[in-house]
Amino acid sequence: MGAGAGGKAGGRLQVRKAAKGGWTPAKRVAFLEHLAATCNVAASARAVGMAPRGAHALKARDAVFAADWAAAIEAAYETLEARLLAYALGEVEGEAEAESEAEADGDAEAELRGAHFDPRVAVQALGFRRRDAAAGGRGPSCKRATIAEVEAALVAKLDAIARRGQAGAAEDGS
Repeated sequence: MGAGAGGKAGGRLQVRKAAKGGWTPAKRVAFLEHLAATCNVAASARAVGMAPRGAHALKARDAVFAADWAAAIEAAYETLEARLLAYALGEVEGEAEAESEAEADGDAEAELRGAHFDPRVAVQALGFRRRDAAAGGRGPSCKRATIAEVEAALVAKLDAIARRGQAGAAEDGS
């Protein structure tokens, strides 16, 4: 019996190894940490040796990763708000020195710490966030299903599997 619908072969589920060089747990954690620090998907993906489109694809197929992604973005915005408030209160002593040191050293960690801070860009980014929230969402993300929706979907899938099993048994008996 060949491979059938649903990735089955001979009635067994197929289990595949993760692709070599793929999104390992360590890469996921590092990506999310970088994303929380920078709010920059492309830079975060490159920092772990992955393509931004791969990060978006993983987000689309992995609900846990998507939730962690949303939490990282929220943390980045909270950090941005705090830095903007500190800037407004004049609490940015030493930032110019940190930025010049980072540029001289090529320090990637300084970028994560936010040595390159432009308050105009920060205000603009927070404005985008507020407009998005006012529009009723945070952009494309996973829809949260209710327990009833999940149960209904599972029952429908189990019924379909049972019907396929009965159809297969009828064919074998003919």
